[in-house]
Amino acid sequence: MAKYAVHTKWEWPNGVPSADTMQGWHREFKSQTKAEDIIWFQIDENTHQSVIIFSSEEDAKSELEMRQKQREQSINETGHKMVEETMGPVLSIMSEV
Repeated sequence: MAKYAVHTKWEWPNGVPSADTMQGWHREFKSQTKAEDIIWFQIDENTHQSVIIFSSEEDAKSELEMRQKQREQSINETGHKMVEETMGPVLSIMSEV
């Protein structure tokens, strides 16, 4: 399996936005990324995490600069910040075995 995952954790000083708001952001971004899927999930009132699945490490790395620019822009708009990022090759996806 050549897929590649990026995991991030975010803190929101004024609370995690609503599901409708976050889905709207996904709708806007969907045509701009090579990601196969992006999953955002809420941890608590002020924290959310995400998992991005790419077809390859090359796709993930090719979008790194774009993700950084988008993060800077959104941080300036909302005040939220990324507190953790990890990435690596996917070992298994249950739906594909």
